[in-house]
Amino acid sequence: MRVIVFSAATAVAGACANVPLTDDAVAAKLNAMRKGRTRRPARSAQPAPGPAAAAPIVLPGTEVEDVPVWDVPPRLRLPGAPACTSHGYHASLDDVFPGVGLGEAWEGNSELRTALRYALRQDLFLPTVPAAWSEKQYAAATGLDAACMVSWRRAATAGDACAAFTAAFQAHGLDLNGRDFVLGLGALCGSRPHGSLIDIVPLQRRVQHSWHQDAGISSLTVLLGFPRRNGYEGGGVFSSHVKLSHPLRPTQGETHGAVVEYERFDPPPEPIPEEYVLRPLYGRGREIWLSDDSTHLHSTPDQQYRECLWRYM
Repeated sequence: MRVIVFSAATAVAGACANVPLTDDAVAAKLNAMRKGRTRRPARSAQPAPGPAAAAPIVLPGTEVEDVPVWDVPPRLRLPGAPACTSHGYHASLDDVFPGVGLGEAWEGNSELRTALRYALRQDLFLPTVPAAWSEKQYAAATGLDAACMVSWRRAATAGDACAAFTAAFQAHGLDLNGRDFVLGLGALCGSRPHGSLIDIVPLQRRVQHSWHQDAGISSLTVLLGFPRRNGYEGGGVFSSHVKLSHPLRPTQGETHGAVVEYERFDPPPEPIPEEYVLRPLYGRGREIWLSDDSTHLHSTPDQQYRECLWRYM
């Protein structure tokens, strides 16, 4: 089997310890994060130090509480479903991994963030690819400019599944086990996760909203943001969202399970007004965004400012 060495930070380290979380522990952690949420204003762009320097980019973002809930038209509502009572919220890496210093490192160390993207491909993707792949196929599938989908649950079943993750943390001075990192974020998906993790690379162009749901089923989606520069606070990292007053009916078939595409309702509905578009803020203490797929529509942001986005389901 071919082995691709991405960087020194992805060298194989010792086996990772697995500390599974029970459903009760996950619920307690989520409840603690909700209670601990604080409203933090986004930093404004700092003045350029001289005429030759450009001001740092800060894309618009919105506080969750400042965006109203969109009243779903009755014809689009899932028959018999109760109204939505809660919506998306932020969590902090320091909440999920207390005492490690990950939040500070994540904010100020772009090399760490990039090393973890390589580690995902080394630990969770390469062991699954066909042995007959050519070097060209390996390179195309594992480059950081290509999206990469893996099973985060594999970290719980393979003894050395997180060696590159662990090595990346050690190389940047963090005492964090790679398996604990992968499974700790996955545990935030709750008791019925899909088990998938995708490294989503940004589109190099401005895009229009295409509102959708991944399956329309009540389940938590966990987004981990990778900003394009250190110290960033603002929009453009997480997906854009619309908070729904009621769950939507399917656009394919009679029951949920497939993608719900807002534009494919028949007859086509009116566009959702701009005032209902939530662009979750990214920043220190807001590195993670959680939302229930059944209570939101979401879309690639119209303007992106991210190295990538990890989506746990």
